[in-house]
Amino acid sequence: MPLRGPVQLFVLALIAAGPVRAQEHPFLAAYTVEVVDASIHIDWTILGGNTCDGQEVERSTDGIHFTAVHRIQGLCGDPVVPRRYDWFDTAPPELSLLHYRVKLGIDGHSSVRSVLYEQLRTTEQRFYPTPTTGEATLLLNVAPGTTVDLQVHDLSGRTVLFFQDLAGPLLRLDLGSLPQGTYVYRALADGRAFVGRFVKA
Repeated sequence: MPLRGPVQLFVLALIAAGPVRAQEHPFLAAYTVEVVDASIHIDWTILGGNTCDGQEVERSTDGIHFTAVHRIQGLCGDPVVPRRYDWFDTAPPELSLLHYRVKLGIDGHSSVRSVLYEQLRTTEQRFYPTPTTGEATLLLNVAPGTTVDLQVHDLSGRTVLFFQDLAGPLLRLDLGSLPQGTYVYRALADGRAFVGRFVKA
């Protein structure tokens, strides 16, 4: 049975993005997009000798339809020296493959850079995919590096798996040893309990 849900979408999107990047805008000397703590950091440098009127950082969740999420008004760049700009997207959509580009006034766009944001902001936990055929992910709304203990029980209450001292918030789980059925998990992290259920197909 093929994987469905967020994992399948992420894999397909990453394959589609591929390792080849489009040619960069001739005004740009550097341009990076990366996850930093709970934000996305966009960093770019305009080459000396190039100027533009206004800039925008644009974001997309599908790589096709972009919306401006940050604007810099006025003259950008410099006639003589390189000028560096950066911005933190502090409210990215949770658990998403995000695409960013920089618009340099009327002079066009940078290439599109994509980043997988595997963090929760508005929900406490996500388990996917379910049903699972063996590999699954449990994502908890805890600080990076938080230690997690995880128990998996069958519906009779019997403990069938136990993981200790996992590094949260993202837990990659191998559930291939479990027979088909419905299971309940209980994760303990930072003095909090996260409880849910999943189906093994």
